[in-house]
Amino acid sequence: MMGHYNAVEHDIPALQTFASNYRPIHGYLAAIVCVLGVLANILNIIVLTRKNMISSTNIILTGLAISDGLTMAFYLPFALQMYVIYGSITSAERDTIHTARYTLTYAIASVVLHSISIWLTVTLAVFRYVIVRFPRIGAQYCSKQKAKTAVVAVAVIITIVCIPNSISYEFRSRSDQIQSSNTSQTGGTIWFIDVRNGTYADVVLAKFNFWIQAVIVKLLPCFLLTVFSILLVRTMQDAEKRRKKMMTKRSVADGETEPIGSGTTSKRARQSQRTTRMLVTVVILFLLTEIPQGIMNLLSGVIEDFFHLIYTPLGDLLDILALINNGINFVLYCSMSKQFRDTFLSIVCGCFPKMAERRKMQTLPTSMVTEGL
Repeated sequence: MMGHYNAVEHDIPALQTFASNYRPIHGYLAAIVCVLGVLANILNIIVLTRKNMISSTNIILTGLAISDGLTMAFYLPFALQMYVIYGSITSAERDTIHTARYTLTYAIASVVLHSISIWLTVTLAVFRYVIVRFPRIGAQYCSKQKAKTAVVAVAVIITIVCIPNSISYEFRSRSDQIQSSNTSQTGGTIWFIDVRNGTYADVVLAKFNFWIQAVIVKLLPCFLLTVFSILLVRTMQDAEKRRKKMMTKRSVADGETEPIGSGTTSKRARQSQRTTRMLVTVVILFLLTEIPQGIMNLLSGVIEDFFHLIYTPLGDLLDILALINNGINFVLYCSMSKQFRDTFLSIVCGCFPKMAERRKMQTLPTSMVTEGL
């Protein structure tokens, strides 16, 4: 049942002022973020698909990089057309039928791709929790082949789930009124897309699509990500406690102590902890951008005029936050994963032999010291 939003008169101009001030710079900022984000996700794919990097976790991360990269690639022409080339003001020159067609393509593709990204992040959290919490079960049910199957399944299922959204739009047009000092005249036709509402079936489809987008695409994955983030953090804490308990002291000639267990096992445990921390960070960043959108999507459906009065003025801000989140993973991987960083550097050095020689000379003393230990 629809509610009624009683807008406070002086609150709305503040949002409108923010939207008006930010809109002129949004297109330029979004274009820069998209270009850098697409390049970053291409690098993610290149590194994550190296032979030494292939694992169930990295297979899912590769799928995430593909969906994030495509989302940003679709947004770039939209940002250039609607904000940069012709400005952010509606006009017949900017809002042609060709622009409307691409906007429809972008609207459909972005929802599908972004939804795939969200559910791949959920899949990633589930896989990592099972691997860390139940190693034996994880080895059986979270294998590389299972990860590939999961990525394909998420892509197919989400595409099917988003079909109602894909058929909910239609093209509409209106005359562009150009205001002069004394009169207004028609300056052409403005084309745009809007939600179908001409028949009862269209209204039912729109409501059905709203609940799919609000619950299945936004709120449910956010809830699951929150739960598995908490579980992963608790699992890491429990593993650290168990590791400390297993470190018993034994007598040695000089009176020092040593932990039981090989250095290889300890190194593997630390690497697993670092990987889990990195993935928890990825999940938390996703939550920071998705939870506000999920809540606002839900309020838009249950509170009258909330979408036009609150959500729409904040739309550009929410878009840029989502785009930054789509492109930031490369920075996280490089800063938090030594294996990813080393693999990336080896690829770069392979393209620049002189750089490879300098890196080899720098790492040689370090490796000699490590072997001496």
